Formats: sequence, structure tokens, C-alpha cells
Amino acid sequence: MRLTYIGQDMFLDFADPPLPHDAIRVLFAGDASSVPTLRAMLASLPLCARGQVFVEVASEADVEPLTSPGRVTVTWLARDRRSGVPGSGLSCAPGEAVERAVRAWLAEMYVDADALAEAEHLIWIGGPEAFAWGLRRDLHDVFSRDRGATAV
Repeated sequence: MRLTYIGQDMFLDFADPPLPHDAIRVLFAGDASSVPTLRAMLASLPLCARGQVFVEVASEADVEPLTSPGRVTVTWLARDRRSGVPGSGLSCAPGEAVERAVRAWLAEMYVDADALAEAEHLIWIGGPEAFAWGLRRDLHDVFSRDRGATAV
């Protein structure tokens, strides 16, 4: 499952989500399987776009070039260089690194869920259905509760 939030609209299960021609504030996140879609979405953004892209991969060997507009930062998150749940001694599980990164970025950009729900960011989370499931569920809750969000 993929969740795409555009304003207060949510799109489910779009491999290539519809990007509005004026999408200038973005937050994209996914895993290695999302790279082709991320590449296409980044290529379609206007030069004035700004935002963040997080890509979680198994190791640094999986990192590949992704061209983006000058104000869109691409951050690669290699699981083999990260720990799992703090204090657990476990390795980083798939989806864990991107979930932490996205939550930290959102916390820095928005003071609370209401500010996020009213934001102008286009948010796209890619990857297999179970990938970053807690993050997807929480974003769904923020955008769907009493705000008239649409699920397509």
C-alpha cells in the first residue's frame, strides 16, 4: 500500500501518484523498491520545489544517484549502519530507519498534528505494504480525522 497526501486528499495504492503541476513543497519516503517511482516524481517537480526525500536501503552499496531540484534534499538511510529500537540491541528492521527520519523531519517542521494537516506539503510514502506501517497509519489518522480527506 502506498499513501499519498496532497493537501487534504489521500491517494491509496498509486504506484505513480498524481503530482499536481504546482507541487513545490514535498516529503517523499520509501525503500529501494521505490527508487524508480521516486526518480520519476523528482524529475516531474518544478525547479522551485523544496523538501526532503528519504530512501531506506539495506546497505550503502544500494545507494544510487537520484537527481532532484536544488532545494530538495535526498537522504539515503542504510540499515546496516543503524541500530533498531533504542536500547534493544537489535538491528534496524525494514521501515524503521525511514519511519524515524520522517517523524523527526515532521516534528522539526510542524508543531503538532493540526499544523501538519493544514500544511501545503505533498507527502508520499512508498514501499511494500508492511513498510513503515506505523508511520502510514499515523499519517492516515492525521489527514482523515474530521478534515474531509478523501481516500481514492
